[in-house]
Amino acid sequence: MKKLSIITINYNNLGGLRDTWKSITAQTFRDFEWIVVDGGSSDGSPEFISQHQTEMVWWCSERDGGIYNAMNKGIMHAQGEYLLFLNSGDTLFEPQTLEKVFSNASEADVLYGNWIEIKPMRRKRCFSPKTVNYYYFATRPLCHQTTFIRTTRLKQNPYDETYRICADWAKWVQMSRDGCTFQYLPVTVCNYRRDGISYTAQSQLRQEHKRILSDFYPKDFGTTIGCLIDKNNQRLKVIRRLIWLSSILLLISIVLTIRIMA
Repeated sequence: MKKLSIITINYNNLGGLRDTWKSITAQTFRDFEWIVVDGGSSDGSPEFISQHQTEMVWWCSERDGGIYNAMNKGIMHAQGEYLLFLNSGDTLFEPQTLEKVFSNASEADVLYGNWIEIKPMRRKRCFSPKTVNYYYFATRPLCHQTTFIRTTRLKQNPYDETYRICADWAKWVQMSRDGCTFQYLPVTVCNYRRDGISYTAQSQLRQEHKRILSDFYPKDFGTTIGCLIDKNNQRLKVIRRLIWLSSILLLISIVLTIRIMA
């Protein structure tokens, strides 16, 4: 049995798939297998995958029922002790990443580390909490691309595909509730591009978060947390508008000053 199965989900992202492939094949740690699940791309991704199929234990290119349906397909074919979901465009931080992870690891059900968040024009180093529990997950998830999940846990109970963008978050809650163990590793695991659906579909994200609170937490607790988050979101909207207005006023002031001095 391999120590790790890396599962990559791709759809019409050939450039990102190449980047992911380069970072995986550069790893000094070799006790892993690679699985690629393509959603029936039309941008040359299937041809690229076919060219490199000898480096994969299984791949497919066909329409699927969404990202978690694709992940569950990959889980069915995984034979590693742990799973890492590294989607197209995401890359392992350095060639020694996996070597560092498994030289530090214990036998926890979930191993997780830190990451580099990549946005247009900005890179930010992000740190995971050193401890997590059932109540921590009421308000936030782990970064999925930094987590190594014991394969048997997901084979027994795969992702709930009725969640469209928060099934991994729901999984953290369910696993922590059921007594699974989590271990923090002081390792930067990946470069994560923050442009996925969980960041572009904020309204759906909020709706599914409320469902998580309803599905997994006592009613009074979930309602209280939901109200607090709604209030916080409203405050953030006001703050963003004030910052935008202040920027406009500052720009006008600068323009007027330049004209007066001229």
